[in-house]
Amino acid sequence: MSTGMRAGVGGLAALLAGALCIPLLLGAGKPNGGGWEDACSTGSTAIQVNEDKQTLPPATPGAPVTVPLNPQGKQNMPSWNAAQQRWASIITNVARSRGLPPRAAVIGVATAMQESTLENINFGDRDSLGLFQQRPSQGWGTPAQVTDAVYASNKFYEGLEKIENWQTKPLTKVAQAVQRSGFPDAYAKWEQSAGELVVKSWGNAVLSTTSGCDPSQNTGSKGTGAWALPVENSRITTPYKAGGGMWSSGSHTGVDFPVPTGTRLQAVGTGTVVKAGWGGAYGNEVVIKMSDGKYTQYGHLSSIAVNQGQAVTARQQIGVSGATGNVTGPHLHFEVRTGPAYGSDISPVDYLRGHGLSL
Repeated sequence: MSTGMRAGVGGLAALLAGALCIPLLLGAGKPNGGGWEDACSTGSTAIQVNEDKQTLPPATPGAPVTVPLNPQGKQNMPSWNAAQQRWASIITNVARSRGLPPRAAVIGVATAMQESTLENINFGDRDSLGLFQQRPSQGWGTPAQVTDAVYASNKFYEGLEKIENWQTKPLTKVAQAVQRSGFPDAYAKWEQSAGELVVKSWGNAVLSTTSGCDPSQNTGSKGTGAWALPVENSRITTPYKAGGGMWSSGSHTGVDFPVPTGTRLQAVGTGTVVKAGWGGAYGNEVVIKMSDGKYTQYGHLSSIAVNQGQAVTARQQIGVSGATGNVTGPHLHFEVRTGPAYGSDISPVDYLRGHGLSL
């Protein structure tokens, strides 16, 4: 056992031996099923794994990747030691190697935080082992496998990928669906901390966060409240003011995000819905008057989740993408205006960047 690893184990043991006994949710049941009891431990034994098996390629250089967060409730923000951060990095890199978006890594790291406090321990409730406290008797793998961080992470993500719409569900609901905790809401308190470790490991990544404790809290962006991109994990294809005969004005009045039908769309900030319905060439559209006085417009939705006059906050779902109206395929048309009507458009990219967001 390395000196760094012994330090991590000693710190955990000291924490658990204090006046407050912190419950560790140990022992994942069957993948996507089963159940287990919780235990409060007084120490841990970390397990060394083959370093070569954990070496995965770095993130591809390019535009920053958004790591979306929506923390619910009070967040635990401990200081993780080098060994614990390494386990989080492995969980993150396995998600990346599977082609999963950063949201998957956040869920995986947060789950391991709750299950083992990011320690690859060789004990738990009944036969629970490893970072995720997976139980060999419940089909997760052999003891050697579930204490291999790469194998255990892959098994977790296999379960996650079976959950319908996992990317848009609350973290704690997804983690619970995979792990089957006796305390199903316990995972929620680790989301912010997990996101910060994922950003460190992913490479060229930025957080997009609102607080579950205070929706109006500024989390690093400019303005009076939290701000977010209209759709996560996408990119802009058709830019603002692109020319062509497809547009009645002779140029593109917004930007397009190439997302498939059914993708979750969200308010970029705090505001009030001034239109939610059919918009002619825009198909189903939502227009929101923002807290800064500007207007944001979402076009070509397949369905709308808000009503006229409704107040919304950053990252609140306003509908799902589609291909309604004048389109050649499914995408989100996102527009920013100085007024509610067509023809008052300004650059959406400049607007979002002005609120601290990266595109």
